[in-house]
Amino acid sequence: MSDENLLELTRRETAELRLAEQLRAALKQRAAFELEVLNSRDHAMGRAAEIGELRYRLVKQAALYERRQSDFAVHDANHRSHIARLEAAMSTLAVHDANHRSHIARLEAAMSTHEREVASLEREVASLRNSTTWRLGRLLMSPVRAVKRLLRRS
Repeated sequence: MSDENLLELTRRETAELRLAEQLRAALKQRAAFELEVLNSRDHAMGRAAEIGELRYRLVKQAALYERRQSDFAVHDANHRSHIARLEAAMSTLAVHDANHRSHIARLEAAMSTHEREVASLEREVASLRNSTTWRLGRLLMSPVRAVKRLLRRS
């Protein structure tokens, strides 16, 4: 073999070694890229699962808030109707109280009228008992009363 052939063979071997080294580097880089793609896919799938879980929690929380809002609306309506019933009862009670007070005032007026009549009658009875005619009648009738008392006892 000549020097040129040897030189050519060395160049070829060198080129082959360089190409083989570049091929190994390219395969290594391809494996690294494939690993990055797989890692990215796994990361994306994990994020998708997290998003799904967050959506579920969001829907569940929204349903809970809607139920609470509905419960509050019912409670508020019941509370307002209760207040309205209490106010109606208070107004009825106020009317009843006013009627009661006027009735008491009428009774007090009638009672004072009756008290005046009783006082007038007591004065009349006192004047009768102080009269000479009544005293004389009592004195004359005392023996008859005594006999009646004796008859009642026996």
